[in-house]
Amino acid sequence: MNGLGRDTAEVELSADLRNRLAKLRGDLLHEQRLQGTVPEAGWLACDLLEAGLDTPAVQELIEQTLSIGPMSEVEPLVRQVLVEAGFPPIDVQRDPWVVARDVAQGIVDGSLPISQGAVFLIWDSMGECGHPSEITEFMILVEDWQAWGRTEPPTDDELREQAAKIVEAANRHLGMGAGGEA
Repeated sequence: MNGLGRDTAEVELSADLRNRLAKLRGDLLHEQRLQGTVPEAGWLACDLLEAGLDTPAVQELIEQTLSIGPMSEVEPLVRQVLVEAGFPPIDVQRDPWVVARDVAQGIVDGSLPISQGAVFLIWDSMGECGHPSEITEFMILVEDWQAWGRTEPPTDDELREQAAKIVEAANRHLGMGAGGEA
């Protein structure tokens, strides 16, 4: 093998695994201390291996399964596993529009929980990006949906559609095409 086992692009992750990875990605986005324990991280790695993600970081994290302590002790390994699984942590030190685009894209593709992405877009990105209408509309949809005469809160699909509009706005602002290319 080439050190990475299988090509990670070929690995199909279950909805449960995707949600677990997305939650970790969201915690890192908010620079929160990773919740859970080292054994929980190790069991996540075991589940990823069973799904076909056979990488050096996954193998190393599996070796930690019987260790004790908070997950933060293995955070660098968890970050690497996220990268190898296609859920790279979002670098919040870049241009605010790039960050907003990456967060909104994470909401669209499910690699970031809607709630964690929404909080970041509303509280961290909106002001940094100059209060664009797309993020403002997202905020209203999330926080004040009744102001639009709605009787029901927005669905996840509606929130993802609005996040897609934020991706498009960010690409326009950054001078990129619809696919994110310059």
